Amino acid sequence: MTHPGSKRRARRGSDQSDIQRASGDALGHGFTIAAAIGLFLWAGDRADRALGSSPFLALTGMLVGAAAGFYRLYAHLTALQDASSKDVDVEEGDE
Repeated sequence: MTHPGSKRRARRGSDQSDIQRASGDALGHGFTIAAAIGLFLWAGDRADRALGSSPFLALTGMLVGAAAGFYRLYAHLTALQDASSKDVDVEEGDE
């Protein structure tokens, strides 16, 4: 016979790992956006130095990097939503 609190503890552990997984995903997306912005800003700055067009290409690079980072976030969230809806369809079909 199991202790009545064991299910509650197991569920709490599962919730804790879900929170940690979601926090890790959020942190990873934040680093991805920051890295994309930094990389494109650096590339734009190098191009500005080579062409002598001071802030224009650096700012453009920063905007392109932000767009690329947010697009990656959007693609990931869309894939999660698609996977989630397929899981719900499968569970409803089992009944």
